[in-house]
Amino acid sequence: MTSPSSPVADHRDAMMHRGFLYRDEEEVVDICVPFLREGLAADDAVAVVAATSNIDALRDALGQDAKAVQFEEALSWYQHPVKTIAAYDSFVKAEKPRRVRVIAEPVWQGRTPLEVVEWARYESIVNAAFAHSGARAICCYDRRLLHPEILAYARQTHPEIIDGHGPEKSDAYTDPGPFSATCDRRPLPSAPRTAESVSIVSTDLDAVRTFVAERGSRHGMAHDALRNMVAAVSEVSTTAIRHGGAPARLGTWVHDGDLVCEISGPGHWYPDALWGFTPPADSEPGFGLWGVRMLCDVVQMQADADGTLIRLRTRI
Repeated sequence: MTSPSSPVADHRDAMMHRGFLYRDEEEVVDICVPFLREGLAADDAVAVVAATSNIDALRDALGQDAKAVQFEEALSWYQHPVKTIAAYDSFVKAEKPRRVRVIAEPVWQGRTPLEVVEWARYESIVNAAFAHSGARAICCYDRRLLHPEILAYARQTHPEIIDGHGPEKSDAYTDPGPFSATCDRRPLPSAPRTAESVSIVSTDLDAVRTFVAERGSRHGMAHDALRNMVAAVSEVSTTAIRHGGAPARLGTWVHDGDLVCEISGPGHWYPDALWGFTPPADSEPGFGLWGVRMLCDVVQMQADADGTLIRLRTRI
């Protein structure tokens, strides 16, 4: 699997990230067991984060070697894209100087269309977040169950693809920056007529926090989720005023069971499409959009000639 003939550079610090479009558990065993055993022989930190059926098949096939592999249920691991990046980041750092080798299987079933886009973006961001980690990862996609759109995303977000043969270079692969920017260019539905709004005129945000807290409470939002939303709105509002200008505007409404908070204002006040997706360096000050993304279920950003808009969504 990692022979010199691989189209991806063989440098130890370069990440290897492959999408595996499989047809059945037998194919999973055929591809993944040699990959895992190669990692054990190299003293890599080896893990499988997958569907239960694939975990069972790999355990059986590995035999005694399974004791040296960390197994995790995908459903418990893939709950929030940015938190999942953080979890893998912690795993990579905790295992240094050993290299990490993972069989991963993101969860796609039961996702809304908006969530599918964010998990596809996650798969793309992984290439930037762990570019120099030396990690080896095969991401499994069950082609029997997954929509063709999701399989197409696999080809766009993995430099290499295994699909009955390979690995082969993916001609559809798109670098994380342009891919994420494409996600942000998807048109956002307009705020409903029932949306309530308030102006943000300074970094004194007591009134803004109260506004969000009252609306969330009115809709029965859980205490912890509402506290997180208030903190996220405060952070984005501060950024809007400091780096965009006053007045900015906050709108709130409910859509599909989510509390939606939208902060908009003049100027372009986010630097690029990858902002807030990769863990901040220890030396970076402040809470930042990384923290905002950790606190909310979905963060959407758009900028045009009229200014910048950031829309935060959290399940009520």
